[in-house]
Order: sequence, then structure tokens, then C-alpha cells
Amino acid sequence: MTARRSAPPLLGTAREWAIDLTVGVGIGVLLGLMGPFGSFFNDNPPLRMAYWIGTISSGMVFFGIVTRLAAAGARRLGLPDWAMVPPVILIGSAVQGLPLRAVAIAIWPQIDHAVPPLEWYGQCLAITSPIVLAYYFLRVRPLARRPAREAMVPVEAPAIAADPGAVLYLRMEDHYVRIRTEHGSRLEIGPLARVTAGLSGVEGLQVHRSWWVARRAIAEVERDGRNLHLRLVDGEKAPVSRASVAKLRAAGWLAQENPL
Repeated sequence: MTARRSAPPLLGTAREWAIDLTVGVGIGVLLGLMGPFGSFFNDNPPLRMAYWIGTISSGMVFFGIVTRLAAAGARRLGLPDWAMVPPVILIGSAVQGLPLRAVAIAIWPQIDHAVPPLEWYGQCLAITSPIVLAYYFLRVRPLARRPAREAMVPVEAPAIAADPGAVLYLRMEDHYVRIRTEHGSRLEIGPLARVTAGLSGVEGLQVHRSWWVARRAIAEVERDGRNLHLRLVDGEKAPVSRASVAKLRAAGWLAQENPL
């Protein structure tokens, strides 16, 4: 029997954050001593180190959270997780750069005239890029590859329930499948095809790359322009992919469509 696994924390573990922030403090001390971007001439080393430690540590927290959330959002949209890297760098540098510029000017007023905003943004990009890339390759990418490696190991289809007929729908959540039954829900390691293998004999169809729905779980079929959704008995809405419309129509599921 397959052991049940709990979903890994979306925003990382306490151990990962402890390591990341320790590294951030170390980098901040080093930059404070080196004084990049002309900051070497700004006041004394302790003040420079305090500024750089705060800058790098806050950047680690901000980009650690944003990079993880953006990667999860990209996967939900069917995009490769690396597609989020450029927008996170470009937009995140501006979002974090504005308050940091205000802090730097408060400490060293001459920066307001010595470093124009566009030049400041370029410096932020230079600092942000390695932070985001490090988070992607060290934190996000390994997490995305782990379920793929696990999927290569032959395992039994999970025991969905004592009564598979109690299943209402299956929904992908990152690399896990949420199994919704009449009695509640739980997570099972994916992929979706492996979990649906335990539903033989249940009348249902995969209506989207991330959804499998039992026919009896459908309360109403809703059409919004060219988009179809299945409103389910628990209030959830399952999207219907365009590739699945013909399959559902042939099965007689779309006989009564309710235009929104």
C-alpha cells in the first residue's frame, strides 16, 4: 500500500528560511565591507553593514515568497515555472527598490542627486537577479522535479475510498491531487492519471488537465461566452477545456447548458 505524503509547505520550511537568512546576513556583511555601487564612501563600515544586511535579508524574504508563489501560479496556468523568473526580477526590483531608496536617502541624503532613479533601478536589478535565480534553482526547481522522479517509480493506484462511488471530483493542487468525496477531502501524491486509475467503474470524465469530475457531482453546466464550467454540488466550479467539450457532449453531459 502506498504511504500517504503530506504536501510540502508552499512557502518553504523553517529550516530553509533559517539557512537563507543566515546566508543573507553573511552576504550583507561582505557587501558592507566591500561597499559596491559607490557605497564604500558612505559613512563607516558598521553603518554600511547594517544597511546591506537589512537590504539583502529583506530581499531574501520578499523574493523567497514571491518566487515560490509566482512559480506555483505559473504551473496552475499551465506555464513552465521558469517563465515567472523575468517578471519577478523586473517588477520585484521596482517594488523593493522604492522603499530601499527612501531608506538610503534618509541615511545618506547625497544619494538623491548622486544616483538617479533609473541608475538605482539598474543596481536593484543587479542585486535582485542572483537572488531570484538562486531561489529558483535551489528552492523551486528541486521541488518541481521531486514528484516527477517519484512518478517514475511504479506504485499502486491509491485506495481512493472504501466506496469509490463516494468520490465527487479530483483536482490538481501543485503536484498533489485533492480527492473530494461526500465525507470530506484529502491530498494524494499525483499525477492525476495515477489517482484516477483507482476510480474504475465510476461514471466520470477528466474535463480539464487538472480536473476529473464524477457525473453525479454536476449541479449545472454554465457557459460564459466560449468558456464552459461545471458547477458542482459543493459550490465549486470546474473548468472545461476546449479539447474536452466534444467528449462531454458525446457523453451527454452538455445537454442542458445555462448561459451566464
